[in-house]
Amino acid sequence: MIEVEVKAHVTNFEDVKDRLLEIGARQRKTEHQEDIYFNAPHRDFARTDEALRIRKIPKKEGHEIILTYKGAKMDDKSKTRKEIEVIVENVENTASILENLGFNPVKTIKKDRIIYLLDKFIISLDKVYEVGNFVEIEKDLREGEDFQDSLDEIFKIYEKLGITDGFERRSYLEILELQKAI
Repeated sequence: MIEVEVKAHVTNFEDVKDRLLEIGARQRKTEHQEDIYFNAPHRDFARTDEALRIRKIPKKEGHEIILTYKGAKMDDKSKTRKEIEVIVENVENTASILENLGFNPVKTIKKDRIIYLLDKFIISLDKVYEVGNFVEIEKDLREGEDFQDSLDEIFKIYEKLGITDGFERRSYLEILELQKAI
């Protein structure tokens, strides 16, 4: 699957929440996410622009755990890229398999996310610990579908939300690493 995604840094969510309701978005859920990122033994994901992570989302009974691979970004405006996800049973065992194959855990990113739906778009309000507040708008495409129309629609939604700057192509991990280096 191809994920078309654009995110923007915002100072607060109050105006965004009001405008989301005005344009017909529906709040779907709120969740806490912890993402453990890994680097490969045979290539540096920071250089190839790929990502491999285990996401843990607490639920009423246990956790939802998702192993995700993200390919390199496909354009210079967004975070559009190939994404493959697999539901797994256990964080520790999955991490152990990766580590035994030579993958190294790099960093854990924690965030609180409020998820809205607008037509075929997912709009997330992310409070990312140690990084800041972001609005992400994404849409999943099947391979072979052109992403440019969806990308144009995403920027139109941002205009309706009153967001015209602060766009960010770097991952939360990249932003955190840059902040710590300064």
